[in-house]
Amino acid sequence: MSRITRLLVASDLTDRSQRAFERGLELKSEAGASLTVLHAVEPGLLPAIGEKRYADAEEFLHKQIADLPETKRAGLGSDVQVGEPFTTIIDEAHKLGAELIVLGQPVKSGFKELFTGTTTDRVVRFSDLPVLVVKESPGGAYERVLVAMDLSEGAVRAFEASFGIAPDAQFLIVHAWHEAVMGFGTSDAAKRLTARENQRVRDLVERKSKEFLSRFAPRAKSPQFELIEGSPEAVIRDQIARFEPDLLAMGTHARSPLKVATLGSLAREFLAQAPCDVLVVRA
Repeated sequence: MSRITRLLVASDLTDRSQRAFERGLELKSEAGASLTVLHAVEPGLLPAIGEKRYADAEEFLHKQIADLPETKRAGLGSDVQVGEPFTTIIDEAHKLGAELIVLGQPVKSGFKELFTGTTTDRVVRFSDLPVLVVKESPGGAYERVLVAMDLSEGAVRAFEASFGIAPDAQFLIVHAWHEAVMGFGTSDAAKRLTARENQRVRDLVERKSKEFLSRFAPRAKSPQFELIEGSPEAVIRDQIARFEPDLLAMGTHARSPLKVATLGSLAREFLAQAPCDVLVVRA
């Protein structure tokens, strides 16, 4: 993915959306992109209430833009639509030709299960565009990006999208590795066969990873790649603590022929718990 040229920030008029708006402005400035701030008024309200919410949202977004310095207002617009928020966000992003959807983090909770069902969750699950979930007010461009890499289509797209919004960052790409376990009483011949198979798979992962990285080496800033033994959740959590990224990029994928996406447990875990912004891309 090259530098973005159009992005959509979805706002529910909360402080969480304000952080997403600030990050959107940062990305817009870095890439010279255009940015649209969208608010969706839920349908089915009584006419008087719906009309007031629509007018209040328009007034708020117009003022939010008008209060910015003139240099930041170029290429910046706002839009208010009536509709189910998550479908409105996805539909409007496509109508605008946006390459990235930026959202604020849902209300924080200690339970990743409570993330399910939110507008953010639904946009991540159903959008075929990269979705950036912003948790902190930006202090500048992204500097350290951690990519959870399993060489799936979603993970590769996540790396490409993260490079598109943070081309000058330091990248750490990690692949969690699980060796096949030999049970008690396994024969020596079976142990040797299992060891050879483990090494074969490890060599394959390393070769594919090097091939993948070679495509981006001329553009990326010396990306690091690490193959680490352990469960994906534990490996990513440890690398977040060690590397202290300001952006985590990961892929997810649809799980049915009809492309009805389910948000994987790993993505849900880190969308809820990661201390940094999270970029999720669906295959």
